[in-house]
Amino acid sequence: MPTIKQRRRPANMKSRILTFGLLISLTMSSCIVYHPMTTDIPLISEKNDLRVDAGISIVPSANATISYGLTHKIAIQGFGSVGADDRYYVQAATGLYKNKGNNRILELYSGFGYGYGNAYKDANPGNLLGDYQLYFGQANFGKIASSNSNFETGFGLKAGYLHSNLTDKNYYDWISESGPFKTYHDESILFEPVGFIRFGGDKLRINIKLGGTLIYKFTNTDRDLPYSYLNLGIGLNYRL
Repeated sequence: MPTIKQRRRPANMKSRILTFGLLISLTMSSCIVYHPMTTDIPLISEKNDLRVDAGISIVPSANATISYGLTHKIAIQGFGSVGADDRYYVQAATGLYKNKGNNRILELYSGFGYGYGNAYKDANPGNLLGDYQLYFGQANFGKIASSNSNFETGFGLKAGYLHSNLTDKNYYDWISESGPFKTYHDESILFEPVGFIRFGGDKLRINIKLGGTLIYKFTNTDRDLPYSYLNLGIGLNYRL
């Protein structure tokens, strides 16, 4: 006869599967303007260190990052993402990096991002669409590969000021079929943590990233900004 612990195991497994499925369904929603960006955390360690990263994410999008050690202290980075419902986002950043010893790297970046989003709601039906600008700072910390291991891991935290210009085409309220429609100019603060693991060969590695986003609006607080809280990305990372 199965023990109580054995009988509980299938139930616990089903609960975990349902929870994971719920998280996935939340992140895969196309009714969003913004989602966590799976930007690479390069952990540049020296001058001429080049990282090229490309992949896809659960929130439907394809993305690529190029990071480069310009000098012994300064690094530059470019990132782009293209997603479903005409969503896109590009950013550029420059920063400082330092090897803290034992292959541990600290990076501090500042940059600017620009994007476009289009959220759809069945209820009215209607769209909320437009562009946004992000001014941000980001801190990264992690450990790069060594002569004994090709495994890399780390995390980063991006924080910044988000300005959005979104036109309400019957998304919040039904207005009319032809307009005129109202545009909301909103000011918000954004927090975006991300963690990653990389594993594989000396130069080419699989890169798995899990990121989240929290956005706090200062204006039009009665109108929620539709965005995804979580995003999971997978891709390939090449170090030259």
